[in-house]
Amino acid sequence: MKPPVVLIRGRNAFLVEKFEGELHTHKGIIKLEELKNKKFGDKVKTHLGYEFSIIPFNASKFFQLFKKGPTPVMPKDIGAVIAYTGLQPDSLIFDAGTGSGVVAAYLAYFNKYGEVVTVEKREDFAKIARENFKKAGLKNVHQIIGDAIFVADGFKKEFDLVFLDMKDDVEFLPKAWEILKEAGYCVVYNPYIEQTKAVYEKMKEIGFKEIEAFELVKINLEFKRVGTRPFTEIFHTGYLVFGRKV
Repeated sequence: MKPPVVLIRGRNAFLVEKFEGELHTHKGIIKLEELKNKKFGDKVKTHLGYEFSIIPFNASKFFQLFKKGPTPVMPKDIGAVIAYTGLQPDSLIFDAGTGSGVVAAYLAYFNKYGEVVTVEKREDFAKIARENFKKAGLKNVHQIIGDAIFVADGFKKEFDLVFLDMKDDVEFLPKAWEILKEAGYCVVYNPYIEQTKAVYEKMKEIGFKEIEAFELVKINLEFKRVGTRPFTEIFHTGYLVFGRKV
C-alpha cells in the first residue's frame, strides 16, 4: 500500500499523501508512520483509541477531498454526463472551464485509455486543479491555461465529447460542433435557467439532435426515531443540456 490513501470514520474522511508526521483529527492524533505496514481494510487508532479505516483514494472521494476553488459540478450531474453520452474508456474529451478540476478528473478516471484536454482561463483555478490531478494520480489529463475558443482552434483532432462549464457557453457552441466527431456529444452545465434556454435554442439552430435539457435533484433521507423524512442541504445545483452531432 502506497500513499495517497483515505482514512475514514463515519462521515469524516482525511486524505493522507505521505506516511510521515501526524494527522490531527477530531478524535485524536494518528501517527502516519503506522500506515506503512497496513493494507486496505485495516484500521489505525488515534492516541485516544478511536479507529479509522484505511481505503484507497479513488473517484468515490474526488468530490469530497479535492481542494475547491469555484463551485464544482456535483457527482450526480457528472454521472449523468457519463451515462447519457455512453462514455467509452478510449475517448478524446474537450473540457472547457476546468475550475477545480472535478469534472475533468472524473472523466479522465473513467476514460482510462483516452485523453482529456481541459482549458481554464484563470491561473489560480488552474493551479488548484493541477494539484488535484496530481493527488489523484491522473496521467491522461492535459491542462491548458487560456481562452477555450482560441485553444480549440488549434486542434485538428475530433473529440468524442465536449463539456462546457463556462461563461460564454452559447458563443462556444459553433466551435463545439466543429471539433466534435460524428455522433459525438456536447454537454453544457449552467446554474441559470435563462442561459440554459439560450444554450438549448442555439443547439437547435446549429443542428444538434437528441437535445435534452434537465435538472437532477438529489434528496437524502433522514431516519429518526419519530420517523423518516427527506432533507437536502442544497436543492438546486445546475442544469444540463445534451446535444448530439448527427
